[in-house]
Amino acid sequence: MDLPTGYGPDTEIDHEGMDPVWLQLAAILAARIEAGRYAPGRPIPSLNQLRQEFEVARGTAVKATDYLVEGGLVRAVHGRGVYVLPR
Repeated sequence: MDLPTGYGPDTEIDHEGMDPVWLQLAAILAARIEAGRYAPGRPIPSLNQLRQEFEVARGTAVKATDYLVEGGLVRAVHGRGVYVLPR
């Protein structure tokens, strides 16, 4: 998984930035997982919660979480949410 550098757990989305918004969101979520804010076996915020917190479209939140699934950081459970995988 290739995430841009410079994004920490408290970084805000830069809607005018050079990195795509979905990739910024994926990097921020990955940083939160790395920092222990989202513990293994526990869910990350729902798509609606991500939309509200980061002021992004639902499709943007879906693309970011799908990228983390592909990267092996989280797993999606249909109808239940997205859960952090153990390291």
